Amino acid sequence: MAVDHEKAPAQTENTVYIASDAEKQHQTAYIPQSEDDYVVTWKTWVVVWILAWSYGISFWIVPSAAAAQTVIATQLGDATQAAFYIPIYTITVTIAFMVCGANSDLFGRRWFIIGGNVLLFVGFILGGTAKNNTAMIAAFAFIGFGAGNAQLAAFALPELLPNKWRHSAVVLADIGVYFAVVVGPVAGRFAIVNGYAWRWLFYGPAIAVVSSFIGLYLYYFPPAHPRGLPTGQALRELDYGGATLFILSATLTLTGIVYTTTLPSSDPRVIGCLVSGLILLVVFALYETFVPLKQPLTPTRVFTKSKGRELTAPFVAGFVVTMFYYAINVIYPTQIATLFTTPGTSFRYAILLTLPQNLGLIFGAVLLTAFGSMIGHWKWTLTGSVSIMVVFGALLALGTPERKNMMMAFVFLAEVGFGWAQYLSIAFIQFGCDQTELGIAGGLAGVARFAGGAVAISVYTTILSNVVSSSAVRLVIPAAQQAGASAEQAASILAALPLGQSALAAIPGATTDMIAAAGGAFQQSYVTGLRTTALSSLSFGILGIIGKNSISDDASRETVADIVVPACLCCIDIGPKMTAKIEIYLENDVNADRNEFH
Repeated sequence: MAVDHEKAPAQTENTVYIASDAEKQHQTAYIPQSEDDYVVTWKTWVVVWILAWSYGISFWIVPSAAAAQTVIATQLGDATQAAFYIPIYTITVTIAFMVCGANSDLFGRRWFIIGGNVLLFVGFILGGTAKNNTAMIAAFAFIGFGAGNAQLAAFALPELLPNKWRHSAVVLADIGVYFAVVVGPVAGRFAIVNGYAWRWLFYGPAIAVVSSFIGLYLYYFPPAHPRGLPTGQALRELDYGGATLFILSATLTLTGIVYTTTLPSSDPRVIGCLVSGLILLVVFALYETFVPLKQPLTPTRVFTKSKGRELTAPFVAGFVVTMFYYAINVIYPTQIATLFTTPGTSFRYAILLTLPQNLGLIFGAVLLTAFGSMIGHWKWTLTGSVSIMVVFGALLALGTPERKNMMMAFVFLAEVGFGWAQYLSIAFIQFGCDQTELGIAGGLAGVARFAGGAVAISVYTTILSNVVSSSAVRLVIPAAQQAGASAEQAASILAALPLGQSALAAIPGATTDMIAAAGGAFQQSYVTGLRTTALSSLSFGILGIIGKNSISDDASRETVADIVVPACLCCIDIGPKMTAKIEIYLENDVNADRNEFH
């Protein structure tokens, strides 16, 4: 007799209801009697630290290579290729987060994260041995895709710990990143002054990732089927179409965005990539919404749940928080390079000037970990921390060569706000889905973090470049002419200023007074450009704080289109979800029988 499971509760005495294996397992799942029944074992703590170690290794190359990429690309034959190193990482890590993150709900996290470590090793070795820029760009592609899988630890780690520690667990997952952002730039700067020592920026993490691979292989055994689906069924129901569309759309769109930083916006390569990528992104959204998929990458229901306040609002907030962080990453380092230092300044002193930015981020994360639970009111602390980030980030618009100490204080306070807001927004996103769809939420958090960064860098770099260029023409040429330069000499000085002292010295008839006057005006053009960039970031910051939520009168008819721009104030407080419950246990540990699915 055929069994209709949906009608099982209304079965007659002649009907035999046969529960599925997954339903039987759910019915017999362990139910703790009190919060004291949730215990984190020593083996779980070991795995937690290995996951955090793996995550940190995967991010190392970003800050370290960023400090050395121009020299690396030059030694490999073409300095212009440096512009593609970090963007390739960003594109591949975004794709991995979305595709692999969501599918880790079907096949378990274990082999995605272990496989990510293998790809990291391959990428690091390829980068360390690279003889040309093509090999180096391929290395960053391997590292990026491997990192996207290794960084699934951002939600694979928190699910092993009590939910009430979720904010702290997200911070813990990122602990290796702190080492990378503080030590990486220093290592990169020292490496480039010692010939080919930069290759150890790749060999070092290659050695380290072997240790994390071994630890994960031996000890990390989460449930293999988080949704309770057998592997064969999961493979049949996999969203192959959605994955293909997302990979194509993300690659084209992000490549177009990267091109905008080096090419005019009217260039056919920029237009072609952006238009085709955005069209495919729309097709991807329509495909996910209207095609009857059994295991979609981005099911519409997760975005419309609670009228968008569960997941969509935190996702938008997280995306905007990341964009604002990258605005500061464009503004403050440029201030250091153009307002606070000269070509003769010791690079050690320049490194010291970067510390307020990095230490502020760490301090904000520490404050969240130490006082988040004590304060509670999660929605309001998210709103408050984003507000601090926005206010002090925008105040960088006041930067001048004479206000170095003020800028250091403002960037520290802005980063404190970011350190709190970033990790708390990720916790909000993770709580936006049920545990069986945590991979979807975690993948979206990763997309917000990296795709938001790519968009932000493009937007703010373009604003800065355009304003500086127009201001330089308006300020530099008159200043040089007032110092005695002819129109031709003034134009030559303007063209040579970005190239350094050797280019200026080669201009016929240029005097020290002309160059000094033009240099002061050129610096003032950066003051103007940086001010405009900082103020423009306010639009994104205010969007992240306030936003607007369009709510359908009939919740059953909600679609993604009904949710316009929800943000911090539209989020549902996560306080009720911050309980002692542990979502999953290791299958090779004493509490394995407590897992709902294995």
